[in-house]
Amino acid sequence: MQSTTIPYGSLGSLPLEATFTKALTNRKEQTIIYIHGGGLVYGNRLDLPEAYLRQFIDNGYDFLAIDYPLAPETKLKDIVMCAASGVNWFLQQGAAALDLQSTDFILFGRSSGAYLSLLLTKGHLAKRPKAIICLYGYYSLMNGSLKAANRHYLKFPKFQYTTIKNLIGNEPITAGPIEKRYSLYVYYRQTGKWVYSLLNENDSLENYSLSEEEVRQLPPTFLSASTDDQDVPYQITSTMAKWIPENELYTVHGLEHDYDRNTHLPESQELYKRILDFLGNQTVS
Repeated sequence: MQSTTIPYGSLGSLPLEATFTKALTNRKEQTIIYIHGGGLVYGNRLDLPEAYLRQFIDNGYDFLAIDYPLAPETKLKDIVMCAASGVNWFLQQGAAALDLQSTDFILFGRSSGAYLSLLLTKGHLAKRPKAIICLYGYYSLMNGSLKAANRHYLKFPKFQYTTIKNLIGNEPITAGPIEKRYSLYVYYRQTGKWVYSLLNENDSLENYSLSEEEVRQLPPTFLSASTDDQDVPYQITSTMAKWIPENELYTVHGLEHDYDRNTHLPESQELYKRILDFLGNQTVS
C-alpha cells in the first residue's frame, strides 16, 4: 500500500497538501475524501489508523486525506475555504493528476471532520458527493451544548488562558500534535469559548451551520456515535438519522466520543464492516 503526497493549494505561505492512496485491485472508481477531526484545533490528515485505511483500499476505494488549517490561528471562514479547495482540486484536477477514470467521491469525516464534510455540501463544492460517512459529528454550531461550558471537560484540571496562550502561534498551521494542542481544546470547552474561538467578530453562526431543510437534502449518509459521548451529544446524530432521507445509523453504547481510535474494540471492527457494506450498497444502487 503506497501513498503519494500532493500539494493542492496554499493559504498565504502555508502549503496545503493531500495524501493519496490508490486501490490496485477490485477498483470501485470512487475516491473517499477524508477530513480529520480534532475540534478544528488539533490533529492532522494522517490520523486514520492504517487498519481502516487498508480496508478501504482492499475493497477497491481510492483514499485522499486532505489538509486544512487549524483554529484559532485560522478562523472558520478560511478553514472551510481551504477544505473546499482540497475537494474541488480533486474534482477539477484529480482525474489527470492521479490517473483516475472518475471523480466520483465520498466525503468521510470524524468529529469536526464530519462537521466540515456536512458543511461543505452547503454550496461549497463543484459536485455532490455520492455519500457521506459522518462519525460522531455535528451539523450546527448553534447547538447549545457546543456553545456552553462542557461538564465532562470541567472535570479535568482547570486550564487558564495564561497557561495555554503560548500554544497559539502567529502563523497558520495544518498539523497540531494532540500532546500539545489538546489542552487548548480542553480550555475552550471548559470555558464555553470554543465555538466563538472559531469565528471572526462579525461572523454568523448560521452561516456555519446546516438548517433542518439542508440536512434533509444530504446525500446517503452513514452515521455513528456513542450514546455516552461526552463531547458531542448523541442526540445530534440521532436527530440527523431522523432527518436524512437515506441513512444508516450504527449506535454504540458506553464508549467514548472517538471510540474507533481503538482498533481492537469489537464495535470499531463492526463499524468499518458496516461502512463498507453501506458503501457497497451505494455503489450497486
